[in-house]
Amino acid sequence: MQVPVTLKVSAFALLVMGVYTYYANSIPQLQSKPPEELSLEGGKVTPEQLLKAGEGIYKEKGTCGICHGIGQKGTRAPDLAGVGGRAAKGKPGMSATAYLVESLVDPAAHLVKGYPPIMPKADKPPISLNRSEIWALVAFLESLGGVVTVKLDDIPKTAGAPAGGAAAPAAELKLPGDPKAGQALFMGKAACIACHKAGSIGVSPLGPDLSKIAKIQPPEYIMAKILDPASMGTVAGFPPGLMPQIFGQTLTAKEYVDVVSFILTLKGEGAAAKK
Repeated sequence: MQVPVTLKVSAFALLVMGVYTYYANSIPQLQSKPPEELSLEGGKVTPEQLLKAGEGIYKEKGTCGICHGIGQKGTRAPDLAGVGGRAAKGKPGMSATAYLVESLVDPAAHLVKGYPPIMPKADKPPISLNRSEIWALVAFLESLGGVVTVKLDDIPKTAGAPAGGAAAPAAELKLPGDPKAGQALFMGKAACIACHKAGSIGVSPLGPDLSKIAKIQPPEYIMAKILDPASMGTVAGFPPGLMPQIFGQTLTAKEYVDVVSFILTLKGEGAAAKK
């Protein structure tokens, strides 16, 4: 007889809760410096420099590699190998450049079949690419199987915060929660660790890896995903309905904010458990 998935999750939760609760208060929270902003506006940039800058943004500030692969299937998003060529056929009457630009600043406009609308806008927090950085990133994407034709003028002037500090970026949501208490809840009462990995915490493959979730998703997504997971779509590669919709009833308001505050520290630089 096949054991229901929910029973497997419950059993696994009891096991890991006992092991990890001991370490719940031992993991320090590390702060990382924000990526340096790139400005290409007003300067002479060679195609080689533009592509190099774009590749760097793809790998670092843009955090694209967390979800996408190039030549291999990503964990959350489509393979980008050949995307520069495919983009020209992405939407009738739209150039490859326009398609890629819109895919970054309004990703919900171009959903790939089988993938939910979970990609954040690249020019908004937490990624917050400016106009120059979007230009360079589009050039790099065009180079993957296509011809690089993008110009700075192809990037909307409203995209991202102006480079060089001309205007302050949009304020990020700050929660009055306690990340340390949230970490204890993540490992204990909420039993998130039964399904999710968070840096060096946890090993379960039942749910998506959350080790860098705060680098690719805004607080609003994380908050909604906890209370109503079905409303935010199912991450590719995982069965729908696996995450329980009970946390609005089982967690108090303070506990909920504490858990979210802890998850917002998961940016890949996170702390390791002391053994």
